[in-house]
Amino acid sequence: MRRTIVAAWDVPKDGVVPALVILSVCFFAGGLAGCLLAARVGGAGETSLNDYLEAFLLAAQEGAVDIPVLWSQIWDTLRWPLFTLLLGFTALGVLGLPVLFGVRGFLLAFSIASFVRAFGSAGWLLACLVFGIGGVLSLPVLFIMGVQSLLSARALAARVRGDGKGRVLWGRACLIRCAMCGGAICVCILLERTVVPALLTGAAGALLNR
Repeated sequence: MRRTIVAAWDVPKDGVVPALVILSVCFFAGGLAGCLLAARVGGAGETSLNDYLEAFLLAAQEGAVDIPVLWSQIWDTLRWPLFTLLLGFTALGVLGLPVLFGVRGFLLAFSIASFVRAFGSAGWLLACLVFGIGGVLSLPVLFIMGVQSLLSARALAARVRGDGKGRVLWGRACLIRCAMCGGAICVCILLERTVVPALLTGAAGALLNR
């Protein structure tokens, strides 16, 4: 078991930090853009957004939050790591992965900022329940797969340019990492289907009755 875990992190050490920095910068840049857009939403757009969030809060208080169909929730959770994994099989991932992380950061930050703008400080609690519980697992998975895929895409790009052979990271270690990340995603889906609805019901009731 110990050898399996060690093999899972068998990646070129000299490329991990730059890849992580690139993806992190893109993710947080997208997040900043999402926060700025949420702060600038006004007029009919702001009214519609607030109405939607208030309806969501009332439904949560009554315990009437619809649990998504299983396959739909699997797709919603799996699509980001899946796209990240697929981009690692092409040299275009060198550009596609930073864009993907920027979009992911934008959408996540926009959603969180919308909760905070609609409900004030209480919005932080709701956002943590809706996005944070699953995000504790799904975001690390996304970055693990992203670093792996960016290193592989960079190696493929080097081959296309004829600059060198590079090391494409698709082997036993990759399969182990994917299996571990898949397990984390399964736990994430389980939490979002069982723990999150119950916590939302309690939190919504406390916020609306205070």
